[in-house]
Amino acid sequence: MRYLAWIFCFLLIGCSSGIEKSYYQLPTTASLMTKKSNLLTQKQLWIQTVQLSGILAANGITYQTSDVNYVNAANHLWASPLEQQLMQNLVNELSMALPNRLVSAQPLENRLDSLNVILTAFHGRYDGKVIIQGNWIYKSDKGIIKRDFSLLLDQDENGYPALVRTLARGWTQVGQSIANQLPKS
Repeated sequence: MRYLAWIFCFLLIGCSSGIEKSYYQLPTTASLMTKKSNLLTQKQLWIQTVQLSGILAANGITYQTSDVNYVNAANHLWASPLEQQLMQNLVNELSMALPNRLVSAQPLENRLDSLNVILTAFHGRYDGKVIIQGNWIYKSDKGIIKRDFSLLLDQDENGYPALVRTLARGWTQVGQSIANQLPKS
């Protein structure tokens, strides 16, 4: 009888699992085609930083639960640091949009143009909206350009996967907007 009680306890412990953690990666929206070009003639655009403000820098996906309350999900986490994901997607997007520029996350030459992006909002909201806000600064030998951006998107479906896809779609729009405002060469 005692053995049956122990077996029952072990079965209960084995069957009771905690809440599973889910990990998310922003999908890459730009399909990179192999560029055949002379890298020596291209001016480099160095994406120096993609910086996240405050609560966005945490591991969990940020969600706004009311007009004044924000939470980071404990069980819905970024698969890799969000800054890295955003940086790589921005490099891909700008590389496609600016074929005459060498876009890189690393400085490859001494005289280069640089881009810094600061995100102040990159989250879902209680009313089904997704918010992406921030600013970017472009520096070149011809001067400095600073622009703000703000997107309010509808989330197509409920759930974290749909939220991540909507955030990725919005980030692509930000990248396209930046590309349209930068010098092409």
